[in-house]
Amino acid sequence: STFPRYADFAQLDLSAQKAGARVDANSEKRQPWDFALWKFTEKGKVRDMEWETPADLLDTPPEDNKPVMGFPGWHLECSAIAMSLLGKTIDIHTGGIDHIPVHHTNEIAQSEAATGQRFANFWLHCNHLKINGGKISKSLGNGYTLDDLKQHGFSAMDLRMFILQGHYSNEGNFSFENLQAAHNRLQHWRDVACLRHQVHDRLHSDTENNDLRHDFSPSAAIGAIKEALNDNLETPRALAIVDKALTELDKQPPQKIYRAGLIEFLEFVDAALGLELLDSTPDIDDECKRLLVERRRARDNKNWVNSDELRDELLNEYGVVVKDTAHDTLWAYADEKPE
Repeated sequence: STFPRYADFAQLDLSAQKAGARVDANSEKRQPWDFALWKFTEKGKVRDMEWETPADLLDTPPEDNKPVMGFPGWHLECSAIAMSLLGKTIDIHTGGIDHIPVHHTNEIAQSEAATGQRFANFWLHCNHLKINGGKISKSLGNGYTLDDLKQHGFSAMDLRMFILQGHYSNEGNFSFENLQAAHNRLQHWRDVACLRHQVHDRLHSDTENNDLRHDFSPSAAIGAIKEALNDNLETPRALAIVDKALTELDKQPPQKIYRAGLIEFLEFVDAALGLELLDSTPDIDDECKRLLVERRRARDNKNWVNSDELRDELLNEYGVVVKDTAHDTLWAYADEKPE
């Protein structure tokens, strides 16, 4: 390798490297960190993916003019795909931390040697995910697919919340206890999201009842989330900001909540974090609303038996949970508890 900045990206100490230290020594290498741009198919073998080797890569003409088959090196195919789709310089390149010293270092070397331009402006390297504190391994059979998680009652959004709870550069640890905690967090956010539909003299738009509004500024919370995400994608901090905002709102009398402000905030959270809070909490239908009014009337008349019957009907038939608070009666969607 003659690329002058080869060691810079991973801060490699090339002088300490010895041929054969990590892999079998290769007599074709001039330096232990050299790598192949093109590899030849072994004689007598046929690969599923192989192509005729370009003539200028051959030291001597092929025997009997038969094509010499080969294939691009592992590093080359990544550079070729990236530059064919995104140009000579791409904005953001991601990958695992284990790719820093070899694969990504080699991608940079071959790409920048070919173009004379920076290969990527930003690199985001994610850390490893363990399971119950140990390594995920095919041989151990301890991994889970999305279908496995669904069979346990968890959703894709539960998994997304779990992933967002840790910073991408830190080592993660998967367990069903941790996934359950993410599910519970998401369920609370959805409960608060349901407040936007309950406009029966409780939630008011920003132009009404100014003296009743809770001091919640969506712009301040949104700004804080943006600041966290702009700081190397600090998703744990962003989630903590959402937690604080929604918890404070949940404690307030519904009459004092900005309806428009809540919607604005939820729209931003969905756009930034992709948790589908709005889509997962649609308004209830007219029959549910009628039952809620009927139940409220039963409670006002202290008809507790009828009130309980209506509460059970809403839960069992419509999946709606009725919550009697110190301020009013509110509803939310029942938690589909994982198994």
